[in-house]
Amino acid sequence: MGWQVEPFVIEVRAGETKAFCACNKSRNGPFCDGSHKDTGKTPHIVTFDEDKTIYACGCQRSENRPFCDGSHAKP
Repeated sequence: MGWQVEPFVIEVRAGETKAFCACNKSRNGPFCDGSHKDTGKTPHIVTFDEDKTIYACGCQRSENRPFCDGSHAKP
């Protein structure tokens, strides 16, 4: 299960804040769409301090969410 097998490649800007899904129920993965209501989980809120490319977890198994840790490549 997951949104996709590979990580999401996302360009972020300095000062930008993003809410990433933590409940695995979002239909807009990897971003929060409010589906966590009644799950007891809250999104991962990240504010970026520089312009850069990030790799957000797409498989929903990363131990470093919202960021990819390579779990999608593990059996």
